[in-house]
Amino acid sequence: MIGLSDRILSGWGDVAERHIEYADRLDHLHMIVYSPRANGYRQTALSDRLTVYPTRSAARPAFLPDALRIGVRIAREHPIDLITTQGPHTSGLIGVWLKRRLGVPLDIQNHSDFFDNRHWIAEKPLRYALFNRLGKWVIRRGDTHRVLNETEKAKYVAMGIDPARIAVLATPVRLGRFQPDPAAGVALRQRMGIPLGCPVLLWVGRPGPVKRVTTLLEAFALLRATHPEAHLVLVGDFATYEPERIEQGAPLGVHFPGPVEHAELPAYYTMADLYVHSSIYEGLGKVLIEAAACGTPAVSTATAGAQQIIADGETGLLCAIEDPADMAAKIAGLLADPARRARMGAAARAHVLAVYDHARNLDAVVATWARTLELAG
Repeated sequence: MIGLSDRILSGWGDVAERHIEYADRLDHLHMIVYSPRANGYRQTALSDRLTVYPTRSAARPAFLPDALRIGVRIAREHPIDLITTQGPHTSGLIGVWLKRRLGVPLDIQNHSDFFDNRHWIAEKPLRYALFNRLGKWVIRRGDTHRVLNETEKAKYVAMGIDPARIAVLATPVRLGRFQPDPAAGVALRQRMGIPLGCPVLLWVGRPGPVKRVTTLLEAFALLRATHPEAHLVLVGDFATYEPERIEQGAPLGVHFPGPVEHAELPAYYTMADLYVHSSIYEGLGKVLIEAAACGTPAVSTATAGAQQIIADGETGLLCAIEDPADMAAKIAGLLADPARRARMGAAARAHVLAVYDHARNLDAVVATWARTLELAG
C-alpha cells in the first residue's frame, strides 16, 4: 500500500487500528507512507502482519523516488501479490511505476471528489489542473478502483473505466463506539456552560479551506437573529487556521473546545441537536456517519459525499453549497420541529448501522483486492 501521510505512526484517530484490521485479513500488509525526514519515524511493525515504511523524504518531491526505492526493496525481500494506492495522483503514479517494475496488479483508491472538480482545482489552479490530468492518466492504468461515492464512480465510467472494475466503499467506521449517551451529553453541556434547553449545533473536523467554516459562521449569525439562544460548537484545531477570521470574527454563542480525542466525540454528537456540515466538496464525510450513529441528524451542503450518506428529508437535510441563507433556513426549520428532528435522528442511526457496518466494510475492501487479482488474471 502506498500512503500519503505518516499519521498511522502518530497515533492520530483510528488509522493504525483500521490498517491493523486490514492486515489481519491478509498474509501481510507492507505500507509505504510519505513522511518528512524531520518527523523522525522509522520502519515500524505495528503488528505481526503490518509493517509501515516511512519514506523519510528530504522534501515532498522526493516522495516519488523514495517510495519507488522502498517498494522495490520490499519486493526483493517479500512476496508481493498486489499494489494498492491511497490516491490517484502522486501515490497512484508510484503505483503505476511499481506495477510495471514488479509485474503485479494495481488497485487505485480515491478518497475524495477530485476529477474535474472546479472547487478543488481553484484551490491551486496550475498545480491541481496538472494533477487532474495526471490522475486521469493514472487511473487508466489501474486494474481496479475504489471510490467513496457514486458521483465519482460516474466520472470514472464517463472516462471509459469499466464499471465492473469500480467499487464504491466507505472508509470503515467503528459504529459501536458511537452510540447515543444522553447523560454524557448533559454533563458536557454543563461543563461548557450551555444551558439545558438551548439548541446546540456541532461541527467536527480539521479546519481548512474546503471546510468553509466561514460559511457556517455566516449561517449561524443569520440563525441567531431568530434563535438568539442557539449555540455552535466547533471541534478542531483552529489555532493555526485563519484565527482572525474564525475565532475573532465568530458571533456570540460560538464555542471552541479545540481538538478532542476520538473517544470523547460521542458525547459531543449526543449533546448536539443538529450536526452541521459546510464543506464545498467531500469524498464521504465520516463525521456525518458518526453523528448519525449517535442519533443526531445533519444539515449538510450537498457534496458528493453527503449525498452518499444523507437521504434528503429522511435522515437529514441537504442545502446549497456556499449559501449561508439556505443553510440557516434548513437549520431553523428543524429546530422548530423537534418531532421531525427526532424522527430524522432515529432514521439516520438505523440507516448507518445497516449500511456502514464496520467489519462488513473491512471485509468488502479486502474483497476488492482479491477481485483485483481475479480481474488481472
